[in-house]
Amino acid sequence: MKRTKHALRLGIFVASALILFVVAVYLIGSKQNLFSSNTDLHASFRDIRGLVPGNLVRFAGINIGTVKDIRIVADSSVVVTLSIRDEYTDFIYKNSQVQIGQEGLMGGKIVLISTGDPTTGKVDKDDYLPVADGLDIQAMIAQATEMLEEAKETVASLRSIADKMDHGEGDIARLLNEKSLTTGFETATNRLNESLTDINNITGKISSGEGDLGKLIQSDSITTEVNRIMAGLSTTTRRADSLVNELHQTSYSLNHGEGVLPRLLHDREMGLNVDTAIAKVDHGVVQVTRAAETIANSWIFRIFSKKRKKQAAAGASVEEIDVKPGDTLLIKHEGNEAAEINE
Repeated sequence: MKRTKHALRLGIFVASALILFVVAVYLIGSKQNLFSSNTDLHASFRDIRGLVPGNLVRFAGINIGTVKDIRIVADSSVVVTLSIRDEYTDFIYKNSQVQIGQEGLMGGKIVLISTGDPTTGKVDKDDYLPVADGLDIQAMIAQATEMLEEAKETVASLRSIADKMDHGEGDIARLLNEKSLTTGFETATNRLNESLTDINNITGKISSGEGDLGKLIQSDSITTEVNRIMAGLSTTTRRADSLVNELHQTSYSLNHGEGVLPRLLHDREMGLNVDTAIAKVDHGVVQVTRAAETIANSWIFRIFSKKRKKQAAAGASVEEIDVKPGDTLLIKHEGNEAAEINE
């Protein structure tokens, strides 16, 4: 009896183990597409970003296969073989792009296949699909980490600036903590207001016609005077024009007339005659002068002059005065006395 129970227990345990083994094999085989007809497709990557055989292949969010093999064919080319179930190959076209993605932030790598153009035709076995650049989550995380470090440094710098501003260091801190600049602004504003008030007063006086500037702007007397002056200038201009016309006529008459002056200006023969006459007059004056000198030096004139000098000496006494150049004399006559000036 005991042996029967022991054998029954052993049989149940072996049967359970066999069932679990079959289920596990089925699950693993279904995941790796071991029990379905598959088509192998290829894609050449420069960097597979940690992709390993057995990772899932997705199309439109559906798991349609797995990564079958990864092999390096060159220093810049890694060929990935994809095992795709045949039932999904009818929806994959020759220009469908392949890219490496990631399941969430911490999940494993997967291969994503995008939809293509039906006009290019369906894929065949061992076709190479074009590769697209996918999102590199790890690179993004590394970049985000670097940005966080830079943000920390920026926050530290801002804290340092804030501390300096709180303690009143620098011009900006003084601007925030002191009131001198505000007081200066208020003083400048008050002066500006006073200046504006003065300008308003000046403007009001000008508008009311006070002062010379106000009269100049508001009164018409200056305009009237200016108009009168302009009228006088116009009259003077007309007179000047008339004088210019007369001068023009005179010059024209001198240039083209037949009077004495035009002949003197343009007739060379008459000019020579006038020159000859003037020369003769000068010669006659010279002759007259010489005749007068001859008469003055003649003995008859000398005798007559001596008699007059003797009569003058007998009738009056002459007083001689020495005078220097530049002196001014006042001569007073008394009786028959006379003064004789010798320079």
